[in-house]
Amino acid sequence: MNNKEIMRKLKIITVLCLTITTVGYSQSTQSSVSENNATALKNLAGGEPGYWGSSKFPAGTAVRFINPPRTIDGSIYLFDTWKNYPVVVNSKDKKTFTLKNVNFNLKTNRMVTKISEDSIFVLNMKAIEDVTIKGKVFKKIDTEIGSRVFEVIYESDKVSLLNFHSVKLVEGSVNPMLSRKTDKLVHKEEYYISNEQGITELKLKKKFIIDAIANNEAEKSSVLKYFTRNKLSFKKINDIKVALKNLDNIL
Repeated sequence: MNNKEIMRKLKIITVLCLTITTVGYSQSTQSSVSENNATALKNLAGGEPGYWGSSKFPAGTAVRFINPPRTIDGSIYLFDTWKNYPVVVNSKDKKTFTLKNVNFNLKTNRMVTKISEDSIFVLNMKAIEDVTIKGKVFKKIDTEIGSRVFEVIYESDKVSLLNFHSVKLVEGSVNPMLSRKTDKLVHKEEYYISNEQGITELKLKKKFIIDAIANNEAEKSSVLKYFTRNKLSFKKINDIKVALKNLDNIL
Protein backbone atom coordinates (compact mmCIF):
# COMPACT_ATOMS: atom_id res chain seq x y z
CA MET A 1 0.00 0.00 0.00
CA ASN A 2 1.53 3.32 -1.05
CA ASN A 3 1.58 6.53 0.98
CA LYS A 4 -1.22 8.07 -1.09
CA GLU A 5 -3.58 5.19 -0.34
CA ILE A 6 -2.70 5.32 3.37
CA MET A 7 -3.46 9.06 3.56
CA ARG A 8 -6.81 8.55 1.81
CA LYS A 9 -7.90 5.91 4.34
CA LEU A 10 -6.80 8.06 7.27
CA LYS A 11 -8.99 10.89 5.97
CA ILE A 12 -12.00 8.55 5.74
CA ILE A 13 -11.45 7.31 9.30
CA THR A 14 -11.13 10.88 10.58
CA VAL A 15 -14.40 11.91 8.92
CA LEU A 16 -16.21 8.90 10.38
CA CYS A 17 -14.92 9.64 13.88
CA LEU A 18 -16.05 13.25 13.66
CA THR A 19 -19.48 12.17 12.43
CA ILE A 20 -19.93 9.69 15.28
CA THR A 21 -18.78 12.23 17.84
CA THR A 22 -21.16 14.89 16.53
CA VAL A 23 -24.16 12.53 16.51
CA GLY A 24 -23.37 11.24 20.00
CA TYR A 25 -23.07 14.75 21.37
CA SER A 26 -26.35 15.84 19.81
CA GLN A 27 -28.17 12.91 21.36
CA SER A 28 -26.70 13.36 24.82
CA THR A 29 -27.29 17.12 25.04
CA GLN A 30 -30.64 17.38 23.30
CA SER A 31 -33.28 18.83 25.64
CA SER A 32 -36.81 19.84 24.97
CA VAL A 33 -40.03 20.52 26.78
CA SER A 34 -41.22 17.05 25.76
CA GLU A 35 -38.77 15.51 28.20
CA ASN A 36 -40.73 17.02 31.07
CA ASN A 37 -44.36 16.09 30.53
CA ALA A 38 -44.97 17.32 26.99
CA THR A 39 -48.74 17.62 27.29
CA ALA A 40 -48.57 19.75 30.41
CA LEU A 41 -45.96 22.21 29.22
CA LYS A 42 -47.38 22.39 25.69
CA ASN A 43 -50.79 23.46 26.94
CA LEU A 44 -49.92 25.65 29.92
CA ALA A 45 -50.84 28.78 28.01
CA GLY A 46 -54.24 27.38 27.09
CA GLY A 47 -53.74 27.64 23.32
CA GLU A 48 -53.78 25.12 20.53
CA PRO A 49 -50.51 23.26 19.77
CA GLY A 50 -50.02 25.51 16.78
CA TYR A 51 -49.80 28.49 19.12
CA TRP A 52 -47.27 26.88 21.44
CA GLY A 53 -44.35 29.20 22.00
CA SER A 54 -45.93 32.03 20.01
CA SER A 55 -46.20 35.57 21.32
CA LYS A 56 -49.96 35.09 21.50
CA PHE A 57 -49.85 32.24 24.00
CA PRO A 58 -46.34 32.08 25.46
CA ALA A 59 -46.20 29.41 28.16
CA GLY A 60 -42.66 30.14 29.19
CA THR A 61 -39.03 30.24 28.18
CA ALA A 62 -36.26 27.65 28.18
CA VAL A 63 -33.09 28.92 29.85
CA ARG A 64 -29.65 27.36 30.19
CA PHE A 65 -28.00 27.91 33.54
CA ILE A 66 -24.42 27.51 34.77
CA ASN A 67 -23.57 26.72 38.37
CA PRO A 68 -21.55 29.46 40.13
CA PRO A 69 -17.80 28.74 40.32
CA ARG A 70 -17.45 29.42 44.05
CA THR A 71 -19.09 27.58 46.92
CA ILE A 72 -22.05 29.25 48.58
CA ASP A 73 -24.04 27.57 51.34
CA GLY A 74 -27.76 27.41 50.73
CA SER A 75 -29.80 27.67 47.56
CA ILE A 76 -31.74 30.22 45.50
CA TYR A 77 -34.59 27.70 45.31
CA LEU A 78 -37.38 27.41 47.86
CA PHE A 79 -37.58 23.62 47.87
CA ASP A 80 -34.66 21.35 48.71
CA THR A 81 -35.54 18.86 45.98
CA TRP A 82 -36.93 19.13 42.45
CA LYS A 83 -38.85 15.88 42.89
CA ASN A 84 -42.09 17.50 43.99
CA TYR A 85 -44.49 15.33 41.96
CA PRO A 86 -47.32 15.86 41.52
CA VAL A 87 -47.19 19.60 40.99
CA VAL A 88 -50.70 20.83 40.07
CA VAL A 89 -50.97 23.74 37.65
CA ASN A 90 -54.27 25.50 36.95
CA SER A 91 -54.29 27.67 33.84
CA LYS A 92 -56.25 30.87 33.30
CA ASP A 93 -58.58 29.07 30.91
CA LYS A 94 -59.68 26.57 33.59
CA LYS A 95 -57.43 23.67 32.58
CA THR A 96 -55.50 21.55 35.07
CA PHE A 97 -52.10 19.95 34.51
CA THR A 98 -49.55 18.03 36.55
CA LEU A 99 -45.80 18.41 36.19
CA LYS A 100 -42.99 16.14 37.32
CA ASN A 101 -40.86 18.83 38.89
CA VAL A 102 -41.23 22.51 39.67
CA ASN A 103 -39.25 24.77 41.97
CA PHE A 104 -39.46 28.43 42.94
CA ASN A 105 -36.47 30.65 42.16
CA LEU A 106 -36.35 33.08 45.10
CA LYS A 107 -33.87 35.37 43.40
CA THR A 108 -35.91 35.97 40.24
CA ASN A 109 -39.37 35.33 41.76
CA ARG A 110 -40.14 32.80 39.01
CA MET A 111 -41.55 29.30 38.80
CA VAL A 112 -39.23 26.97 36.91
CA THR A 113 -39.16 23.33 35.85
CA LYS A 114 -36.00 21.42 35.02
CA ILE A 115 -35.90 19.94 31.50
CA SER A 116 -32.30 18.70 31.55
CA GLU A 117 -29.30 18.75 33.86
CA ASP A 118 -28.30 22.26 32.75
CA SER A 119 -31.55 23.74 31.42
CA ILE A 120 -34.73 25.01 33.01
CA PHE A 121 -38.09 26.15 31.63
CA VAL A 122 -39.50 29.36 33.11
CA LEU A 123 -43.27 29.18 33.51
CA ASN A 124 -45.27 32.16 32.31
CA MET A 125 -47.38 32.97 35.37
CA LYS A 126 -49.50 35.39 33.34
CA ALA A 127 -51.08 32.35 31.70
CA ILE A 128 -51.38 30.43 34.98
CA GLU A 129 -53.98 30.87 37.70
CA ASP A 130 -52.03 29.06 40.42
CA VAL A 131 -49.41 26.39 41.08
CA THR A 132 -49.61 23.98 44.03
CA ILE A 133 -46.37 22.46 45.33
CA LYS A 134 -46.39 20.29 48.46
CA GLY A 135 -49.62 21.88 49.62
CA LYS A 136 -48.37 25.44 49.06
CA VAL A 137 -50.37 27.53 46.56
CA PHE A 138 -48.57 30.18 44.50
CA LYS A 139 -50.13 32.94 42.37
CA LYS A 140 -48.92 35.96 40.45
CA ILE A 141 -50.73 38.96 41.92
CA ASP A 142 -50.64 42.58 40.77
CA THR A 143 -50.39 44.91 43.77
CA GLU A 144 -49.27 48.41 44.64
CA ILE A 145 -45.83 47.02 45.51
CA GLY A 146 -45.50 45.40 42.10
CA SER A 147 -46.49 42.26 40.24
CA ARG A 148 -45.13 39.34 42.24
CA VAL A 149 -45.55 35.62 42.76
CA PHE A 150 -46.84 35.08 46.31
CA GLU A 151 -47.63 32.02 48.34
CA VAL A 152 -51.34 32.32 49.12
CA ILE A 153 -51.88 31.21 52.72
CA TYR A 154 -55.54 32.25 52.81
CA GLU A 155 -57.84 33.85 50.26
CA SER A 156 -61.45 35.03 50.27
CA ASP A 157 -63.50 37.67 48.48
CA LYS A 158 -62.65 40.18 51.21
CA VAL A 159 -59.10 39.44 52.34
CA SER A 160 -55.98 37.48 51.41
CA LEU A 161 -53.02 36.44 53.55
CA LEU A 162 -49.87 36.30 51.42
CA ASN A 163 -46.29 35.19 51.92
CA PHE A 164 -43.53 36.71 49.80
CA HIS A 165 -40.51 34.42 49.64
CA SER A 166 -37.10 35.85 48.80
CA VAL A 167 -33.40 35.15 49.35
CA LYS A 168 -30.58 37.23 50.80
CA LEU A 169 -26.83 36.71 50.39
CA VAL A 170 -24.96 36.93 53.69
CA GLU A 171 -21.26 37.29 52.95
CA GLY A 172 -18.71 35.29 54.90
CA SER A 173 -16.08 36.90 57.07
CA VAL A 174 -12.31 36.40 57.22
CA ASN A 175 -12.48 37.27 60.90
CA PRO A 176 -11.46 34.06 62.77
CA MET A 177 -13.61 35.15 65.73
CA LEU A 178 -16.73 34.71 63.59
CA SER A 179 -18.01 31.28 62.61
CA ARG A 180 -19.34 32.56 59.28
CA LYS A 181 -16.43 31.72 56.95
CA THR A 182 -18.36 31.16 53.71
CA ASP A 183 -21.11 33.08 51.93
CA LYS A 184 -24.61 31.90 52.68
CA LEU A 185 -27.98 32.26 50.99
CA VAL A 186 -30.68 32.89 53.59
CA HIS A 187 -34.36 32.45 52.78
CA LYS A 188 -36.66 35.29 53.88
CA GLU A 189 -40.42 35.52 54.35
CA GLU A 190 -42.54 38.67 54.35
CA TYR A 191 -46.25 38.43 55.13
CA TYR A 192 -48.89 40.69 53.64
CA ILE A 193 -52.60 41.34 54.09
CA SER A 194 -54.44 42.25 50.90
CA ASN A 195 -57.98 43.68 51.06
CA GLU A 196 -60.10 46.47 49.59
CA GLN A 197 -57.83 49.04 51.26
CA GLY A 198 -54.79 47.67 49.40
CA ILE A 199 -51.84 45.54 50.42
CA THR A 200 -50.06 45.96 53.76
CA GLU A 201 -46.95 44.27 55.09
CA LEU A 202 -47.86 42.23 58.13
CA LYS A 203 -45.50 42.08 61.10
CA LEU A 204 -46.27 39.17 63.42
CA LYS A 205 -47.11 41.51 66.27
CA LYS A 206 -50.45 42.27 67.91
CA LYS A 207 -50.71 45.92 66.90
CA PHE A 208 -49.82 45.36 63.24
CA ILE A 209 -52.24 42.44 62.86
CA ILE A 210 -55.17 44.15 64.57
CA ASP A 211 -54.63 47.35 62.54
CA ALA A 212 -54.49 45.33 59.29
CA ILE A 213 -57.70 43.42 60.02
CA ALA A 214 -59.89 45.98 61.80
CA ASN A 215 -61.11 49.37 60.55
CA ASN A 216 -62.21 51.02 63.82
CA GLU A 217 -61.88 50.74 67.59
CA ALA A 218 -64.93 48.48 67.97
CA GLU A 219 -63.55 46.01 65.41
CA LYS A 220 -60.11 46.13 67.03
CA SER A 221 -61.66 45.19 70.36
CA SER A 222 -63.54 42.30 68.75
CA VAL A 223 -60.37 40.95 67.10
CA LEU A 224 -58.43 41.12 70.38
CA LYS A 225 -61.21 39.32 72.26
CA TYR A 226 -61.35 36.59 69.60
CA PHE A 227 -57.61 35.91 69.83
CA THR A 228 -57.76 35.88 73.64
CA ARG A 229 -60.88 33.72 73.89
CA ASN A 230 -59.56 31.11 71.43
CA LYS A 231 -56.00 31.20 72.79
CA LEU A 232 -54.56 32.22 69.43
CA SER A 233 -51.10 33.73 69.05
CA PHE A 234 -50.33 36.86 67.04
CA LYS A 235 -46.90 35.36 66.32
CA LYS A 236 -48.21 32.24 64.58
CA ILE A 237 -49.26 32.60 60.95
CA ASN A 238 -51.66 29.62 61.16
CA ASP A 239 -53.49 31.26 64.05
CA ILE A 240 -53.87 34.44 62.01
CA LYS A 241 -55.23 32.29 59.18
CA VAL A 242 -57.85 30.88 61.57
CA ALA A 243 -58.93 34.39 62.54
CA LEU A 244 -59.26 35.47 58.90
CA LYS A 245 -61.43 32.44 58.14
CA ASN A 246 -63.82 33.58 60.87
CA LEU A 247 -63.57 37.29 60.12
CA ASP A 248 -67.27 37.64 59.26
CA ASN A 249 -68.19 36.37 62.72
CA ILE A 250 -65.56 38.49 64.49
CA LEU A 251 -66.29 41.93 63.08
